[in-house]
Amino acid sequence: MSFFYLTPVKGDLPAHLLEVILVNRLGHLKAIFSEEPPTYNEYIVEGSIYDNVGHFILCIITNLSENREFSEFVLKAELELFKRRLSALTAYEMRSFAKKLLRSIKKHDSIPTLIESLQVLCQHLMLKDIAQHICASHSSNCSVHNISLHFKQCLHLVARRQVEITNGVATIPCGRWKQYLISLFRENLLNRINKTDVTPLKSDSRIMELLRKMRKEFPLSKDMTKVLLSRDVDSVSTFFPPCMLNLHQNLRRRHRLSHTQRFHYSLFLKDIGMPVEEAVGFWRAEYRLHPNGNHSCCHNWDKDEKKYMYGIRHMYGLEGCKKNYASVSCQRIQSIDNSCSEGGCPFKSFDYDKMVPLLKNCSEPVLSQISELRRKGLYTSACMLFMQNGDTMSENCDNFSFNFNPVQYYRIASKIKEAKL
Repeated sequence: MSFFYLTPVKGDLPAHLLEVILVNRLGHLKAIFSEEPPTYNEYIVEGSIYDNVGHFILCIITNLSENREFSEFVLKAELELFKRRLSALTAYEMRSFAKKLLRSIKKHDSIPTLIESLQVLCQHLMLKDIAQHICASHSSNCSVHNISLHFKQCLHLVARRQVEITNGVATIPCGRWKQYLISLFRENLLNRINKTDVTPLKSDSRIMELLRKMRKEFPLSKDMTKVLLSRDVDSVSTFFPPCMLNLHQNLRRRHRLSHTQRFHYSLFLKDIGMPVEEAVGFWRAEYRLHPNGNHSCCHNWDKDEKKYMYGIRHMYGLEGCKKNYASVSCQRIQSIDNSCSEGGCPFKSFDYDKMVPLLKNCSEPVLSQISELRRKGLYTSACMLFMQNGDTMSENCDNFSFNFNPVQYYRIASKIKEAKL
C-alpha cells in the first residue's frame, strides 16, 4: 500500500480498533501540527494497514464533523506528513513508491485527470536513473528531465510561472516534480474530504459514536489558531489593537503602506491565522489598486509581482534563509521612530485627536485613565486598559505585560467578545 492513499484497504476491523487507530493518528498529526519531534507509532507505520485505515477513517470523520477549522487542521497535518515521508525516500524507495501507485491506478475502471497526471509522473519516477537523480541533492531549478501535460493539469505551476507552455502543453522540469506530486496529493485529499458522499454513514451508530468521542477527546477547533481568510479581515479588524487597526485603515484608504509598516502588518496577519495563499491574495488585491494621496511607495503588484511574492513567502519561512518570522512586540513598535511613517503605537506616537478615533466605543472614564497612563509613559498598560474597556476578564492581563504584542491583544479581545455572546 502507498502513502498516497489512492484506494482504501478491504476487510473487517472491530469498531474499538478503529477508535484506537484514529486516536493514535490524530495524536500523531497534532504533534506534527505543533512541530513536536516525531516519535515511533505502530499505527502510523508507512504503508501499513493501520496507516491506510487511519487515513481513510479520519477523512470520513472530518467530512461528518462539518467543521472548517478541523478540516483545515487535517489537511495541513496530512500534507505535512506526506511531505516528510516524500523527502525521506531513497532512490530505491522512490521507485517502489511509484510502482505501487501504478499498480493501484491499474485497478481503476476510469482514470480521472488527477490520476492521469499521477500516472505520467510515476512512469518516470520508477526508472532507476531518474529516481537516483531526484533523490540526490536536487535543485528546484533542475530541468535535466521533463514531463509534458496539458496546462490545465498543473494550473498552480502555471500561475507561478514555473513551467513553460507551448500550444497548451506545459513542460514540467524534474526540479518541480516533488512539488507537483505534493499538489496532486493535496488535490486528492481535498476531493476525498469535501466530495465523498458520507450520507449513509450518518445512520451508522458506530461511526457516529466515533465522531462523538473524537469531538470530546480532541477539541481541536478550540486549541488551534483559526484560519483567517482575506475576505474576513475587515470584519475581524474590530479585534485589532489600535496600532494594527491604524495600519489596516491606512491600507484600505490609501492602498499602500511603507515598507516597515507593511512588514509589521503582514506578520501580524500571519500570526493571527492567515495562510500564505490568503496573504498573497490579500496584498495582491490592494497593491493592484492605484495609490490614493501622496505616498512614498511607487510599486505596483502587476509590475513587481515577483518581488512581493518572494517577500511574502520569505516571511512565512518558505524562501531565502527559511526563517519563520514572528510578529513584533509592543516594546519594539514603541522603540521605533515613526515620525516619518503612518505606523507606530498610537498611545505613544499619536496626539490625542489622532488617537481617539482609533479607540472606538471607549468610555470617557477609560479615556481619562488612558491619558494619565500616557502621561506616565505606560503605553502598553494604556493599550491593555483600552482592550478591557472596563470589563472584568477571566484572564489577568498583568501576566501579559512583559513582551506584550498585538497578536496577544487580538486573541484576548476575541475571547472577551465571545464571552459576551
